[in-house]
Amino acid sequence: MGGSVQIGRLFGIPVRLHITFLLLVAFIGVAGLMSGGPSKALWSMVFIVALFACVVVHELAHSLVARSYGVRVESITLLPIGGVASMEEMPRRPAEEGMMAIAGPAASLAIAGALYAVVHLIGYRGPMAYGERPLLVMLMWTNVMIAGFNLLPAFPMDGGRVLRAVLAHYMDHVRATDIAVSLGQGLAVVIGLAGIFLLNMNIWLVLIAIFIFLGAGQEGRQVRTQAVLERVSAGQAMIRRFETLDRNAPLSIALAYATQGYQHDFPVVEGDMIVGVVTRQDLLTGLHTLGPHRTVGEVMTTNVCQVPPDANMADVYRRLAQGGCGVVLVREHDRIIGLVTPESFRDQLVASSGGPAAS
Repeated sequence: MGGSVQIGRLFGIPVRLHITFLLLVAFIGVAGLMSGGPSKALWSMVFIVALFACVVVHELAHSLVARSYGVRVESITLLPIGGVASMEEMPRRPAEEGMMAIAGPAASLAIAGALYAVVHLIGYRGPMAYGERPLLVMLMWTNVMIAGFNLLPAFPMDGGRVLRAVLAHYMDHVRATDIAVSLGQGLAVVIGLAGIFLLNMNIWLVLIAIFIFLGAGQEGRQVRTQAVLERVSAGQAMIRRFETLDRNAPLSIALAYATQGYQHDFPVVEGDMIVGVVTRQDLLTGLHTLGPHRTVGEVMTTNVCQVPPDANMADVYRRLAQGGCGVVLVREHDRIIGLVTPESFRDQLVASSGGPAAS
């Protein structure tokens, strides 16, 4: 996620902090300083940091359950409005998604229960602000509210995923997602209107409403795209007519050749063997940085991805999206019969979705 820095790892999962989170802490501190002096500012900043530590535990619970089902977890990122666990994909089985979704609220309730034990059994409540708001009591109730809010049956909250998991037992995945998305966006509108008209333009509620509305819409688009991809094969999305570049060709000659046609991505060959791929932009950058007499082999990518023509485009897209391959070669038996490039993938996706293909 852009604008974030890694601050550590938990169970091998990178934990990142978005730069805007630091702005939130500073804002909370300044607000506390202006309203109650240095002690209030310190209490407020300690509370917000402790709260987001609880948010990390919430997201970590999601991540560890997802990872137990074979899902790759890329990172956990702290934002001013909460935490985000970035995963390669969601568990596809409804029961697995339901377990992953419920793990976060369960972790928040477990934190609240532990704090309740400390406050009511041990009697320790933590530092207080003006003797009226014990830190641990505030954290306890805030974790209860986090769990309750996330259990609302609407996307992108955890309750929306639980709802989709239940609905997916009775209907297809896309329809179940559409229902959860509609509920999520409806809830976002209600929260936004309440923040504007009932709570005198509460900026935090408005921001949360925007986040929910956009997050729900993004989830819906991703699921619909995934459904289209699963119906398309690499053979349908590939470019059948393509040119190759020789590994030893000078960059100036290769670029002149590459700019004459429609093709942007080229397999690089040495004799009869494909040894890499290169893009038109790679050639242009190499020409400016290395000079016209350097060769294609010096700027090519040697990570060559190959798939059979009947490969599911959902898997091919995953390779393209992760940046592991700029282009995927389609191999049938012992020969390359086509290329899947970002452009050919996009055009096939639009055509399969019923829209006009890009020219």
